[in-house]
Amino acid sequence: MEASKLISDLRAKENIEAYWDFRRNDQRSHVHSMIKYPAVMVPNMQGEIFDLVLKHDSDVRNVLDPFMGSGTILVEGLTRGLNVIGIDINPLSYLAVFAKTQKYAKSTLNNKCNQLLQRIEIAQKQDIMLHNFEGINKWYVDEIIRSLSIIRACIIQEPEIKYRRFFWVAFAEIAKQADNARTSTFKLHIKLESMIQETTYDCIKNFGEKLSINMRSVLEFKALRCRETERLYYGDSKKLLNDRRSFVENSIDLVITSPPYGDNSTTITYGQYSVLPLRWIPLSDIHETISNDIIASLNRIDRCSLGGVNYQLDQLNESGILEASSNLNAFVTMLLAEKMTDKARKVASFILDFSEVLQSLCPIVKPGKLLVFTVGNRHVNKTAFPLHLVLRDLAQLYGMDMLYDFRRNIIKNKNYVDTSVQGFKTINKETIMILQKRS
Repeated sequence: MEASKLISDLRAKENIEAYWDFRRNDQRSHVHSMIKYPAVMVPNMQGEIFDLVLKHDSDVRNVLDPFMGSGTILVEGLTRGLNVIGIDINPLSYLAVFAKTQKYAKSTLNNKCNQLLQRIEIAQKQDIMLHNFEGINKWYVDEIIRSLSIIRACIIQEPEIKYRRFFWVAFAEIAKQADNARTSTFKLHIKLESMIQETTYDCIKNFGEKLSINMRSVLEFKALRCRETERLYYGDSKKLLNDRRSFVENSIDLVITSPPYGDNSTTITYGQYSVLPLRWIPLSDIHETISNDIIASLNRIDRCSLGGVNYQLDQLNESGILEASSNLNAFVTMLLAEKMTDKARKVASFILDFSEVLQSLCPIVKPGKLLVFTVGNRHVNKTAFPLHLVLRDLAQLYGMDMLYDFRRNIIKNKNYVDTSVQGFKTINKETIMILQKRS
C-alpha cells in the first residue's frame, strides 16, 4: 500500500475548489436509482475514493461495508471487479441490496415482469382479500389499500424468490410514496387530513412504471459488472463481525462505509422510514431469520440499531467508553454540566455501540490495509458533536492509525436534518477519514 502517494493524490484533489462536493456529478445511475433510501451517499464521490485507493493498492480483492444501507459502496465495488461484503440491520436495506446485486437474465426478467403485470390487470376486476396490519387505515386510504393489496397478492404468486425480491423493491417504493406520512422528515408524522383527502395516487400505474425502470437499471448494471461475488448479511454488525465462521481474521482488504451519525431516533430514522413498506412484505421473502417483531412498532428497527439502547450512566462509566475518547468525555461532561443527562446518555450509548463495531473490524482487516469512513457531526443541544474526532480516538485505541482526512460540503442536506433539537440544524459537511490498520 503506497500510503504517501495516496495522500498526495488526495491533497491534490482537495486543492481543487469544491472538488469533493460533486455538485453537478451526483447522479444515481443504473441500480443506484432503484429505491429511495434516507441519507444515501453520492455514488460518484465514493467511486472516486475507490479509484484512488485501488490505484495505490493493486492487491485489493474485496471490500466490506458493515453499514451497507442502500448498497452504494457494494455496487461501486462490483463495478470495479471486487468481491463485496455487506451488513445491515434494516430489512429494507437487505432487500434493496440483494435485488441490486443479483444477476438477471434479460429474457427471464422481462417474462416475469410481464406475467406479473398481467396478473395485476386480471386481479383488478376481481374481489380480493385486503391486506391488514395495525394502523393501516391511519397510514393508507381505502383505495390505496385495495391497489397495494392487489399488487402484493400478485407478487406472492411468483414462484422464484429471487424475482419476488426484485418485485418487492419496486413495491416498497410505491408503498412509501402512497402512504399518508409527511415527506418533510424521515420520521412518521401524519399529513393534515385536508392534504390526505386532496392527494390522489395511482399505485398500479406507478408500480408498472417503476418496475420497468428497475428492470432497465439492473440490465444496465449487469453490463458494467465483472465476475465477482457478493456476501450479504442481515443483522447486527456488532455480533456478526465477531463470527469467525463468516469473518476470518486478516481476511478483508478494504473497508469503506458511512456509519450512522448518531442513534437513529434522534438523527436519521432509517427504521421509521422503512417500517410501513415492510409491513406489506412477507419478511420471510427478505430473509429467513427476520421476525415480525422487528416491525411490531414504528421504532423497533431504530431501537435495535446502534445507540438504540439508552444505557444508564453507571453502565457507561463501567464500560470504559468515556476514558477511551477524550473528545467524547469532554462532550458528555459538557452535557452533564448543563443538566442534559438524557442527551449525554444517548450520545455515549451510541458511541459505546459504535466502538464495539470498530473493535470487531480491526482483527478481520489485513495488516496495512485501509478503512475509509464518511462521517458527519450531528448537533446535540445545539452543539456539533465531533464524531470525527471520537472516531480518531477510538481507531487509535483499537489498532488503526489516521492517515488523512478531508471535508466535503453536503449539497442536498435535507436528508441530514437533525430533529433532536428545537430549531434543528442540518449537517452540512462530512468528513472522510482514511485509516490504516497497523502492520
